[in-house]
Amino acid sequence: MSEITYDALKNKGVFTNIPILTLDERWYRLVNDKIKTDEIAYWEKQVNELLKKQGRINTDIKDIKKLKKQLINDVVENMESDDDSRARQKLMNQNQRLIQESKDKIANLEDELMELPRELARANEKLLTETLKVCYGKMNSNTEDIEVLTKWIDATRVKLKKNILIKQDKETSNESMYSLIHDIIGPENCSAVDRINEGIVDEDE
Repeated sequence: MSEITYDALKNKGVFTNIPILTLDERWYRLVNDKIKTDEIAYWEKQVNELLKKQGRINTDIKDIKKLKKQLINDVVENMESDDDSRARQKLMNQNQRLIQESKDKIANLEDELMELPRELARANEKLLTETLKVCYGKMNSNTEDIEVLTKWIDATRVKLKKNILIKQDKETSNESMYSLIHDIIGPENCSAVDRINEGIVDEDE
């Protein structure tokens, strides 16, 4: 059997439209603890960590956008105010600085978020590769065992048929001989011989 590799699967387009394995209940039924290798466990962890990171970044972006909106509203309210104090000006400058920091932070997070789908897809493909290696290895091993068992069953079936014929032949032979003896010496004598043959001692002897 040929070895299943990442490149071989990629060249055959196997990675097209595959689900995120750790989010698919069928994958957990396929990969139980008995067949889970260290490689599968490693890539499973990588996929889950990237999913958590994706969720965390989305939450952070949402929270920062909410804060940025509040800061902009504060700036607008202060611009409309007649208060021209130093404290107000300081607050305006602070809010504008925080707004710019928010923009920069959102931009950085969005850049990071853009890279995540590619990283997640690759980790998921690696996980699929290791999963297929193990599963096809197990199926190939099972196929070899099935072939051995099939040969044994076929040989046993032939031997069984032969033994059935031998048994039937011996039963027919016994029936024929007993019938002839019965006819030759009569039923009473035949019964007496049966008792002698079986080691039965009559009470009057």
